[in-house]
Amino acid sequence: MKRMLVLAHREELIWQAAAHARTAGLTAGVEMGNLREHGEQVVVSTVQTLNAYRSCRACRKQGCQACDGRGRYRRMETFNPDHFGLVIIDEAHHGTANSYRRIINHFARNPDLRVLGVTATPKRADGVGMHNVFGSVAYEMDLRTAIDEGWLCPIRQRFVTCDWLDLSEVATKAGGDLADGALEAAMLAGDERALHEIAKPTLDEAKGEPTLIFAAGKEHARQLTAAFNAYEGVAAECVIEDTDRDERKRIIERYKRRETQVLVGCLVFTEGFDAPGTTVVGVCRPTKSESLYAQMIGRGTRPLPGVVDGPETPDERRAAIAASGKPACLVLDFVGNSGRHKLVSVADVLAGNDVDPLDLEEAKAEAREAAEPVDMEQLVEKAKQARQEREERKREEAERRMRTRHRADAAEYTADDVDLFDARNFDAFSDYQPSPGGATQKQVNYLVKLGVNPNDATTYSKRQAGAVIDSLTRRTGGDFVMPFGKHRGKPLKDLPGGYRRWLAEKCDNQKVRDNLAVMDGAEPART
Repeated sequence: MKRMLVLAHREELIWQAAAHARTAGLTAGVEMGNLREHGEQVVVSTVQTLNAYRSCRACRKQGCQACDGRGRYRRMETFNPDHFGLVIIDEAHHGTANSYRRIINHFARNPDLRVLGVTATPKRADGVGMHNVFGSVAYEMDLRTAIDEGWLCPIRQRFVTCDWLDLSEVATKAGGDLADGALEAAMLAGDERALHEIAKPTLDEAKGEPTLIFAAGKEHARQLTAAFNAYEGVAAECVIEDTDRDERKRIIERYKRRETQVLVGCLVFTEGFDAPGTTVVGVCRPTKSESLYAQMIGRGTRPLPGVVDGPETPDERRAAIAASGKPACLVLDFVGNSGRHKLVSVADVLAGNDVDPLDLEEAKAEAREAAEPVDMEQLVEKAKQARQEREERKREEAERRMRTRHRADAAEYTADDVDLFDARNFDAFSDYQPSPGGATQKQVNYLVKLGVNPNDATTYSKRQAGAVIDSLTRRTGGDFVMPFGKHRGKPLKDLPGGYRRWLAEKCDNQKVRDNLAVMDGAEPART
């Protein structure tokens, strides 16, 4: 049996990987800093360690055959690639970096080597595809599927509105998320009472359960920690990038032992943090990044140890979680005036590709008005059913009107009633300035033509606008949305019967005529 190398980029991941290997019955050695492996079956190391240079002792930096004349060599070169059959990369979305590729290329000198990457967030903000490193997707499970299959805890969400919070002037940085410095300034804009408007609702909802808080910056993390500690009986600690490594370990261990109820951090817990007892996640770092948001809320979705190890079916696993000491994870989103920013919420992460964007927005609007934590999946389903019922009522009303044959149905229509040039002169939003990542001018104009409220259209991100446009334009037959004319934005089935007949006979728009034909049960014309 050849050896395995587990590669990560944070110390916490290294110790977790070594522990998991030993639990599986394998020997594991750590190669990091002053630590050395000793021939174990599994070698666990950081990418920084293996890329580090070491001076050649054979030639004392003068250059010799052992170091190819360089006088030094990288630590990875002390390992013979032929001894390793598998390289596992944890948090593999980092794997496209040159430091990772350099290690992969070294061990790939063994033609039989296999490389496996594992990550919960395969979408990279910079758009660089993971296919540049990995040849195929061996297995994929999104957060919603993992919850449905009973591997993760269900999520309840509550929006906490903070009147003092104004993100409307916060810029968007490269990559599409909110600029860090300006975001932290906005979160600290209120006085001390603003900090307690975060701390008090969190403690009320947590009811003593372990709570993980994601702050917007280092100073924000410090001040939030002080605010939590102001409450009697509450122990809160803070970990930021500057925290001493050994002290960081001790703080996290106290949190895991429940000696500390609230743990506050500034993006130091998005990866490599394993504390299944975490029951409440406070998102005090609003984001436009779906990957970052999924990383934050994912810290609270792990079930308690052993709960899902025995049950064999999804129903049994879900029942085991429901009966455990942690039946669900609560996510608290602290929101205010977001301006045109489209912030990510639980609904966006769980929605999947089969959810109508209009249902999603309606569910989020209802969740913001709720005084108690809600199940976002149930709200989305409720919005879907309500929309389908409205559409059914409209369809029945349209059929009733057709049967009554109002005199208006026989009226003649002229070319003035439609825009045969597809409303190319429409310019109601000439002052609209798209933000980075926001809907384009063309998308906004087209959304309005499809009947979307202008105030909604101008707040969509480019991705969301595209999803709504795709949803509306994919509708066919009677559900096809009129893109022009005085009935712009209405489905064909809701138009007066006489107007539809006039369109079928005299409209030059082939798409409209094809969908009228489908609606009438005929084959559309082929062009």
